[in-house]
Amino acid sequence: MQISTEVLNVLSRCRAEGNFLFLADQLDRSIYVKTNKVLEAAGGKWNRKGQAHIFTADAAERIEQIILTGSVDIPRDLFNFFPTPENLVTDMVLRAEPAAGERVLEPEFGDGRILKALKLAAPDALITGIELNDERFLAVKNDSVLSTGVELVHTDFLGYQPDETFDVIVMNPPFLKRSDVKQVMHAIAMLAKRGRLQAILSAGVLFREDTLTKALRERVKQLGGQISPLPDDTFRESGTKVKTARLEIDLRR
Repeated sequence: MQISTEVLNVLSRCRAEGNFLFLADQLDRSIYVKTNKVLEAAGGKWNRKGQAHIFTADAAERIEQIILTGSVDIPRDLFNFFPTPENLVTDMVLRAEPAAGERVLEPEFGDGRILKALKLAAPDALITGIELNDERFLAVKNDSVLSTGVELVHTDFLGYQPDETFDVIVMNPPFLKRSDVKQVMHAIAMLAKRGRLQAILSAGVLFREDTLTKALRERVKQLGGQISPLPDDTFRESGTKVKTARLEIDLRR
């Protein structure tokens, strides 16, 4: 079952307490029927006494899965790592235009494919990659292409505080629990005066109304950037139905 943006917006405003999910708004009949149909298909059962839909597991996690995928199907992964499709990597790097001598960053570099594309596009740039996961960090550290000419930092990006700003940042962060929004906000603070940022986020960034997501949209607007939806099948080759959006900032304009 694919879910409309109207219903996803309603779900993003719900309140979860353990297995209980409470609708945040008084909905008109038509949107309530659509929302209730989705919740029931996702495993939620209406409880009149509790005035909530009850799930057999954590309600917040189940709703997060639905918002990320736009479907009631249970995803096979927690969205901590899905490789960026090669054609999208190429396009992001081309748009970011890294150049020789510029400071370039990729947070949460995963399997290193974006780092490789950055190094290929600008071999004389000063490239830094951040990764918290032990296995992925070691794999990239031992990679013949990336073991030299790239500074690899084994840490949590949200705790990373560089001494200097970056001219180019290209990123595809984890999505769960607003990790993508948090990491992009952190990255924006590191942009140089003429910096460029290319980021992939959950499509929820386009409609969610929580304080953090609204703050990101406002910040992007202030900087003259844009957030636009990507096609639904963008990450199909990576084994996920997750709906995504592209965020672009170019401070040279």
